[in-house]
Amino acid sequence: MPDRDMTALLEKVEKLLSVHEELREQNKKMRAAEAAWQAEKARLVQQNEIARRRVNEMITRLQTLERNSG
Repeated sequence: MPDRDMTALLEKVEKLLSVHEELREQNKKMRAAEAAWQAEKARLVQQNEIARRRVNEMITRLQTLERNSG
């Protein structure tokens, strides 16, 4: 009986170690994906800021043209 208990315990420990390793790999992949999304977000925020500045510059130019022509 004790041998069976020890074998069952060893199997459970091996299963836990296997699950632990799988979770570590998943966590590693998720962290890498998060870093990629954060970099993409930063890039998009920067592009948005550039576009906002350009639109504001165009509005200013149009207002200047309107004042000068009127």
